[in-house]
Amino acid sequence: MRDIEAEIAANQGIYPFNYGRVTQSELCRRADVKKATLQNPGHKDTTRVEIMSWLDALSSQLTQTRDSTRERVTAMADNLAAELERLTHANHAVEQRLADAEQLIAQLRQENEGLRNRLNIS
Repeated sequence: MRDIEAEIAANQGIYPFNYGRVTQSELCRRADVKKATLQNPGHKDTTRVEIMSWLDALSSQLTQTRDSTRERVTAMADNLAAELERLTHANHAVEQRLADAEQLIAQLRQENEGLRNRLNIS
């Protein structure tokens, strides 16, 4: 359950598997347990009840339909594309500043070399 919650948090509130839906079946699949296990007398009144309350709490936070999940994923992708473009422009500006600084360093080294040669001649 913690893994699922962490994945949802890492994906801005979207469960990245099973079309964005978290169900008993999905939880059992992730736990590598058969869903019928929850019907056993040992789990029916304990584990299953806890899972159902967790799923109810989680479902209020998640988008449940494929279309709404698709819309949220598309919005996230659009935001990431815009962020990538912003970072690309920022990177280009930094690269230009670096090139300018390297050119200035080369110019100053040449000037320094000239001044040192003058001192040695005098």
